Amino acid sequence: LHVVSSFGFGRIHVAPLSARFADAYPSVSVTLDLSEKPWTESKTADVVIHIGTVRDSSWVAHLLARNARWLCASPAYLRRRGVPSHPRDLLGHACLCVRENDEDVTLWRYRNAGRTHPARGRADAIRVTPAFTSNDGEVVRNWALAGLGVTLRSEWDAAPFVRRGELQRVLTDW
Repeated sequence: LHVVSSFGFGRIHVAPLSARFADAYPSVSVTLDLSEKPWTESKTADVVIHIGTVRDSSWVAHLLARNARWLCASPAYLRRRGVPSHPRDLLGHACLCVRENDEDVTLWRYRNAGRTHPARGRADAIRVTPAFTSNDGEVVRNWALAGLGVTLRSEWDAAPFVRRGELQRVLTDW
């Protein structure tokens, strides 16, 4: 079984599941490839775990889970720089961006209270100027933990740090 996944999600979720699968089915060999761009390395894969929009219409895609995105920063950063009260306030903050999946990482979309913009039927967006950018989400999360700025991370990545009080969610109504 050849599985391809993104680095962070692959390390945290897919690798442990692969180990359990291999234990349950010892006659099946498992190869797990972690990649910055899972779909480009999927030529020989049986399964590709992709986070984000699937752009290749030849794929057969199945939604495994929703991927809520949280804006987070360390409590120390927020004490020093203030807590944003509107997405536009992020323009005055150090933003930490992850380059992944060839997405526009500086365009941060938002909705107020889960409602879309009535005129266009979609969310609004702001374009941030990143203070730091990396292709590794763990690096970006660690920069946020170190108090370097605000980051937009997946709930599955940020939640343990929010629960421990190491990161604080901001703009939770957005």
